[in-house]
Amino acid sequence: MAVRKLPSQDSPEGQRVIERFWAKDLVALAQELGYANADSLRRQIARHYEIRAGDQPTISGLSLIEQQVLGIVKAGAVSVGEISRQIDRSAETIIKTIDSLRDKSYEVILDETSRQVSIPQEPSKEFAPTEFQYFKKFYRIGIVSDTQMCSRFQQVTLLHDAYADFDKRRVDFVLHGGDLVDGKHMYRGQENEVFKHGADEQAEYVIENYPKTELRYKTYIVGGNHDRSFYRDGGYNIIRAICKDRGDLVDRGFYKAEFIVKGLRIGLQHPGGGVSYARSYRMQKTIENMMGFIHSIPSANAPILQLFGHWHIPCHLPSYMGIDAVSLPCFQSQTPYLEQKGLMPVVGYAVAEIYLDKDNNLTSTKIEFINMNAQIKERDY
Repeated sequence: MAVRKLPSQDSPEGQRVIERFWAKDLVALAQELGYANADSLRRQIARHYEIRAGDQPTISGLSLIEQQVLGIVKAGAVSVGEISRQIDRSAETIIKTIDSLRDKSYEVILDETSRQVSIPQEPSKEFAPTEFQYFKKFYRIGIVSDTQMCSRFQQVTLLHDAYADFDKRRVDFVLHGGDLVDGKHMYRGQENEVFKHGADEQAEYVIENYPKTELRYKTYIVGGNHDRSFYRDGGYNIIRAICKDRGDLVDRGFYKAEFIVKGLRIGLQHPGGGVSYARSYRMQKTIENMMGFIHSIPSANAPILQLFGHWHIPCHLPSYMGIDAVSLPCFQSQTPYLEQKGLMPVVGYAVAEIYLDKDNNLTSTKIEFINMNAQIKERDY
């Protein structure tokens, strides 16, 4: 058999030959390359790659003796004495070389009892799916906010369209982010923007005209700053009054509420202030403050879903500090007040699809926003 030419030292094949130069399987390599015996191949390798005692590192940043030891050990477990015999170095030198290899992140192991040197094999492992049920519980939730009913710019027809969609999708319940009514005395000139004046008139209008459903799901409402205007001026809680007559509407207090529905911890909030320079900024800062408070109170729990009304714009901030936050659109077109401030509301609603595991941990969230700006109606009252 013809002798094969040795590969270049810079090639991967050349590096493998040099590594095997010091290994115990040189006989097999000699046969593979067509040499008469291992000694003949050893001499040829030494000449071809100019390997001499005291040479500087040639591969992998290792000294010659480190390469020698590593090449022998890679072929299989071997004693310190055998390595010493093969490369004609003392056992003490071999042990120091093993320590040097370990310092360079080579996992060469010396068994102190048997004096065997080896490189551990990677443990074999079969990967298989677990039996854990990530999607044990599923909820579909309708979400509305800032209906501003009794405003001349309300969009009640579109609100009824939203509830018709909720019925079609068979939602489990609906959440309302506040400002059910437009209230009174919120800003100069507001009295010219409402068509029902006074708490009784506005409450009666909502009771008669807020969408009804035959599917018997509940709408949970947190009161906003417009709803609280009647409470501020005379102690009248219009949300409570409306919910008392409408069994499908549930009062959850003013501005902020946290409660559990079907195992799902909900946060409803109607904050103050205007829209920030970035839609998600106010939600981020609120959640950061919330988590600081929760971590300081052992009995406190974070909601899975945190909803924000008031800003009249849609935005989804997923899995921020473990909470899915949603800013909500509205059902009021642009008023003269908003136009003066250069604010452009988004009319519409959202549908959330939530999956929980068996321990009520959130495993999947999908928030779908439905934009209804193209269907805005004039004088929808």
